[in-house]
Amino acid sequence: MLNDILRFSPLNALEIKNILAGRFDGEKIKKLQDLPPPNSLNNLSKIAKKIAKAIQEKKRIVVVGDYDVDGVVSCAILKEFFDKMPYVISIVIPSRFDDGYGLSSAMIDRLDCEMIITVDNGISAIEAAEVCKQRGIELIITDHHTPQENLPDALICNPKLSPHFPESEICGACVAWYLCAAIKQEMGIEVQMAEFLDLLALAIISDVMPLRGMNRVLLKKGLEVLAQSKRAALVILKEHFKRYPLNSQLLGYYFVPLLNCAGRMEEAKIAYEFLIEKDYYKALEIFKKLQKLNQKRKNLQNKTFLEAKEYFETQEKFEELPFVLVCNEQWNEGVVGIVAAKLCEEYAKPSIVLTHKEGYLKGSMRSLDIDCMKILEQCQGYLEAFGGHFGAAGLSLQKEKFLDFRDYLMQLKLPDKQKMIQSNILGVLPLKEVNLEIFRILQEFEPYGEQNSIPQFVTQAKIRAVQIFGTNHSQMVLEQEGVIRKALVFFENLKAYENQEMGFAYSLQWDKFARDVVLKVENYTPLI
Repeated sequence: MLNDILRFSPLNALEIKNILAGRFDGEKIKKLQDLPPPNSLNNLSKIAKKIAKAIQEKKRIVVVGDYDVDGVVSCAILKEFFDKMPYVISIVIPSRFDDGYGLSSAMIDRLDCEMIITVDNGISAIEAAEVCKQRGIELIITDHHTPQENLPDALICNPKLSPHFPESEICGACVAWYLCAAIKQEMGIEVQMAEFLDLLALAIISDVMPLRGMNRVLLKKGLEVLAQSKRAALVILKEHFKRYPLNSQLLGYYFVPLLNCAGRMEEAKIAYEFLIEKDYYKALEIFKKLQKLNQKRKNLQNKTFLEAKEYFETQEKFEELPFVLVCNEQWNEGVVGIVAAKLCEEYAKPSIVLTHKEGYLKGSMRSLDIDCMKILEQCQGYLEAFGGHFGAAGLSLQKEKFLDFRDYLMQLKLPDKQKMIQSNILGVLPLKEVNLEIFRILQEFEPYGEQNSIPQFVTQAKIRAVQIFGTNHSQMVLEQEGVIRKALVFFENLKAYENQEMGFAYSLQWDKFARDVVLKVENYTPLI
């Protein structure tokens, strides 16, 4: 970090503004009015006509979602949209533990319907599509996951199969939102599509969409709608986390994990019912249940992560392995994805975590800068099934093939890193330059997240005092050339560094209680 401090020149407000504005040079979608029309998504106009006809003929329609937040939000958006017509539809969200991912042929057996609409899944449902065809069920697939070589025999809307749509990386709920817009257009329904953007904001953050262009515009407006939202669930979440600013970080750190834990630990339908519940007190009871499930998830996740680390580090020359691959039949399927993500961060390697289910190994892959789908495509001879995105995918294989899969995986040549790893550090910002003007400039370029990282600065200062609060957090008083500033470090005790000169990488945040800008320390090092 000392090298960072020496490498950069001090910044002023104008330079910071220009650097951040440069992130969005050349972008064409900068406001809601710039969004592409629904008919630019492949097949969406045809799909809207089919659904309108089904409604006119009073057909029984079932929407099949996914058990993560993106899938749950997709279902909530469709349910609320159809309620406004009004037209009754059924919502089915598969159980991670009983049904597995997405629409399956086994699930169709229990669906009494004439039309199935998938949201946030379906692009790999080849067998289920055949069953629908045999039974005369109209199948409409809306998905955003990476299509494989063979596609289901159905009417499909997927941004990755839409050459005239300007953004391929949008979440499943965004495709569902566009579906509703297309139906609205087709049927001439009076519905304000902006009403659903508070829900859509949750899905954009949950699926870690790049915050450029369309995603950035929708999330920014979604946060504005969320701030005013009267939905019981969102009112409760805002009340519970009111000490934090309502921004993309709040959604990512607190709202999304709480909603996701339902599908990880029990049934995603719990989170869905929470989002659509209109009665405040009923929603509050569901919220309390989600809190308990989330604590259970945290405990299980931490235990599994430690076991996975131990498993990996007992392998010979583990530091030299290109992948982290760990497997334990006792691990809970609901947390393997989070554990894979944590291992990926810990070892800076693509990571796969597998558990046992009904004679198969099933799990998740995560990567920061290597395309998961391209890796799994090379391994498909060893796999029963796989699917997902650039940075996250699911997979399953027969137990007997694990060792062969491992050997093949470890000899693969990793492709070139495709993601630009953007440095969060903009430059040196001395304490005397930390002020409200700078903070407001940073706010102009929110929301921050994937591909629009929170700006960080570096400086050196002396720690004058450290006060420990909460669960081992440090509140510090920093001094630099007579200027005093408050700084926070979370989950670390820096008491031992009092009166030492330190190098800091930090971001800025608003302290509601002090009504001032404070430094949030991201990294630090003693300066000798």
